[in-house]
Amino acid sequence: MIKPKIKLISLSSISLGVIAILTFQSCGEKKTEEASIQDASSFEFEIQDSVMVDYLGSMSWSDISKDGKHILAYDNQTSDILLLSSEGEVLGKFNKSGDQPDAIGSNPISRPQFVRADEWAILGKKGVYSFSFDGELTRTAKPDFTVSISLSISNAKTLQFLNEDKALIYYLGRENNSSFYVSPTANQLEIADLKEGGFEAALPFPDGSKYKNPEKIHTVLTTMPAMTISNGKLYLAFKNEPKLWIYDIDNLSTPLEEININFSKFIEKEGMSPSEVDDKSFGINPKDFTYGTIDNVFVHNELIFINYSEGVSDTEYEKIKDENSDFNEMISGIFKANKSAYAVLDKNGQLKPLEFPKRTRSIEFIDSEGNFWLSYNKEEELDYELIFKTKLRSKK
Repeated sequence: MIKPKIKLISLSSISLGVIAILTFQSCGEKKTEEASIQDASSFEFEIQDSVMVDYLGSMSWSDISKDGKHILAYDNQTSDILLLSSEGEVLGKFNKSGDQPDAIGSNPISRPQFVRADEWAILGKKGVYSFSFDGELTRTAKPDFTVSISLSISNAKTLQFLNEDKALIYYLGRENNSSFYVSPTANQLEIADLKEGGFEAALPFPDGSKYKNPEKIHTVLTTMPAMTISNGKLYLAFKNEPKLWIYDIDNLSTPLEEININFSKFIEKEGMSPSEVDDKSFGINPKDFTYGTIDNVFVHNELIFINYSEGVSDTEYEKIKDENSDFNEMISGIFKANKSAYAVLDKNGQLKPLEFPKRTRSIEFIDSEGNFWLSYNKEEELDYELIFKTKLRSKK
């Protein structure tokens, strides 16, 4: 009799096979999900969780660490920097303003950012200063010129780290001229080197920019950059220009791409002839806040998110002026009319709708796992601070 051959299969080989199939399916599902996100015509955020902080003050959110265990925030009124756990516990409260030896200057002029696993940094008029989680000064980079700042917005993301030693920042003053009118030939950013301690000028206006035109000069109110760094690329827009440029961070002289943004409406401020500019006499007019703006740029998985306003027409502006005689009330009325919005920008310049959940207001940061953290809209006054952890979804 011929006995049939029996092939024995070990349980371990079956387990490995099952694991391989499951892994393949998991990767396939992830790729399918990413493809559907890329091809979507509109988007929405879905709340996953929230973090509550027992804090009374004027707190703004700033950054989340790469490991997701720590959050940075700051108090706009006191200039205090807050180090938080991911559960919302206040681990440290630091004030680095004033005349103390490790002070950055009168106040922070950008959001504090994480640098390394145990280090965070802040930008002030004296330079970029890094601190340990205990608040001890670790490294500094100081400019070799007098910094002149006409307009500083504490919530701006004008401190962006290229790597653990170098940061890209927005500063004014290197050209030793007025900081209110911006030269078409001046470099617009600085590279701060925390290892060497110095600064280096970088990034002239790109050739396709209206600010490059020597026959027109513009104010800092219209040229402030909105920028972010993602996967070795810098994404950059100037405040009152409907364009976005993408650079390789190793070559900040020439952009890789230029995207013309197809806003349905975007009111631009006309530049002035250099001969008409009086560097010693300038001021801020309420009308300066009626123009379109690009205020923030975020990037995740090659998707570009912009925070912008379209501007207020002359007719709307005249109506606001008639209804508000007080300067501050007029400014408030303009900001209410010139509403902030978000959209997803594709490479063809088209804007895709982005819907926020109720009770949320702004994208604050994106963590390493792809979660979008949205701030509370403050429609209802709370005795604590609140931020929402969300996922981006293609809208059905």
